[in-house]
Amino acid sequence: MTAPTAPAVPSADDTFDGLTQLADAAANASAALYNYRRANPDAADADQALNLELTLDKRAIELRTQAVKLLGAQAAEALAQLKDAAGKVDDFLAEVKKIEGQLTVASAVIGLAAAALVGDTGGIFAAVGGVYSAIKAAKS
Repeated sequence: MTAPTAPAVPSADDTFDGLTQLADAAANASAALYNYRRANPDAADADQALNLELTLDKRAIELRTQAVKLLGAQAAEALAQLKDAAGKVDDFLAEVKKIEGQLTVASAVIGLAAAALVGDTGGIFAAVGGVYSAIKAAKS
């Protein structure tokens, strides 16, 4: 009889890389909102863009400075999905320039960053779904 194997837990380096990738995506989203505000200072949604921009900046700093350990049996899968979502955010920002879409995706990134900072794999799965949904909605 073989002993059951423990679920795969991402290494500290893998987790750091994933969180750094998410921090970069948050910073890129913040930069896109900053560029929008600079180009459209009198826009009706400039205050919303500023609030999201500042929150994204804060989350990017937190993701880069806090040691986070992902917990749970599906931690490795959560990390893989987090990395995938961060990459999709960067791709989205490179191709979609409409501010409505950027605001929606920026809000979803904030949710994903919050889940990642807590280290809750279930929250990460839910937030990744929110990022994918926001990107899909923004593209249509």
